[in-house]
Amino acid sequence: MSNNLLEIKGLKTYFYTDEGIVPAVDGVDITVREGETVGIVGESGCGKSVTSLTAMRLTPGKIVEGSVTFDGRDLLKLPENKMREIRGNEMAMIFQEPMTSLNPVFTVGHQIAESLRIHLKYDKKKAKERAVDMLKLVGIPRPEQIADEFPHRLSGGMRQRVMIAMAMACSPKLLIADEPTTALDVTIQAQILDLMRELNAEHNTAILMITHDLGVVAEMCDRVIVMYAGKVVEEADVLTLFAKPAHPYTQGLMKSIPRLHGQEKRLYSIKGNVPIPGSLRGGCTFAPRCEHATDLCRSSVPELFELDKGHYSRCWLHQPSEKGAAHGHETAAY
Repeated sequence: MSNNLLEIKGLKTYFYTDEGIVPAVDGVDITVREGETVGIVGESGCGKSVTSLTAMRLTPGKIVEGSVTFDGRDLLKLPENKMREIRGNEMAMIFQEPMTSLNPVFTVGHQIAESLRIHLKYDKKKAKERAVDMLKLVGIPRPEQIADEFPHRLSGGMRQRVMIAMAMACSPKLLIADEPTTALDVTIQAQILDLMRELNAEHNTAILMITHDLGVVAEMCDRVIVMYAGKVVEEADVLTLFAKPAHPYTQGLMKSIPRLHGQEKRLYSIKGNVPIPGSLRGGCTFAPRCEHATDLCRSSVPELFELDKGHYSRCWLHQPSEKGAAHGHETAAY
């Protein structure tokens, strides 16, 4: 089995606001192995992006507990100068919106070359040549000309490719992709995903894919982590998750997927909204929206129970019985 490249354990990231403390990430455990693609899914506000930003030590919130170990080093204990050596070099991130992530006053070639000069100590000429090669690698036409363009002169798909080129320039061991295909048309989405798959296969780059698109998850990921209100509520390999979703929230997400055939009824939607983290006191955070909620769900926070090897669910329906089986598994099955 592959070695663990990234290990996030008991991570808690809080935001301190005038209205109170918001636990955006509340005790999250995530593992990514070398060369593996792991997906994190959930609605907006579930803590997916904050988790990834915390792993890169870019979060505006306060890390109050937990550890982030990358390639044997606890990133939360490293001084900032050491963290800068890792960030963009050994681990890189594709941000959700390239137009706000790229610097508008520098050409895209300059921005790619900058990381090469900082991390790999390339001279200006060699860094520019490598930047052009990276643009060519991600399928951008006329890379020599595009390298001298400013971000606002490029389409959304091309800007996203520039972000991938920048992230991959130093051949990182881990690539964190935060909604890499958001707001792109389906043709460009497919091309971006194909590119990431090729990079994973050719360079053995591990990918942490953050998305709300279950189609992308099915196509790209080896394992899937479902988050809700700052917590992991289910984890399984991708085949198990789609065949046997266990947590009621995961089941709701699956039932919300439009079908090309047999879609006779109105599209299913989970009632209610994701609560503001920390706004609910006691009990399962999904209980107010859950069709299977009981008094136990509303009063006590469930643990992450193991259903089968590698398949976990944070639901009282799946607490181990005296015989070692899971209560209510059939009742809650999708």
